[in-house]
Amino acid sequence: MKYRKKLLELIFDENENAMLEWLEAQPILEQPDILRELKELSEEIANENGDDISEMVEGYDTFDEKIDLYEDAVLDEKQAEANLVMAQEELDKKMLEIDEAVIGVREYIMDCIVNNEDNADAMRELAEKIMQSEKDNDIFDPKNWSRIL
Repeated sequence: MKYRKKLLELIFDENENAMLEWLEAQPILEQPDILRELKELSEEIANENGDDISEMVEGYDTFDEKIDLYEDAVLDEKQAEANLVMAQEELDKKMLEIDEAVIGVREYIMDCIVNNEDNADAMRELAEKIMQSEKDNDIFDPKNWSRIL
């Protein structure tokens, strides 16, 4: 048993909150195993003393089920955290793709204007609208449009 020594120390600790405080300080993924080990150790101690632990501890008969439910909740939480990280990474990737597309469109607009293409007037009007939109949203950077400003 990995935590036997520490659990024995805490079982006999006079501070009633010591066990709970220590358990909460442990990595959440290890907590269900610690609880299982505590149950096993409690059974051993009770048997050595000739006691029936199920009579001594209220809810003892459903303890395994409660540990399993707790473990499922912990695993669900960890899965949700992993899903959040993956979603954030995907969002970051998509935002980078959007930024690259915006840069490409901006370059195309400026190329049309600088090269006086057939659509230069329409592109100039579009550039003005985009720059105004950027100003309205506090994202305007004149360096981005320096070729036509």
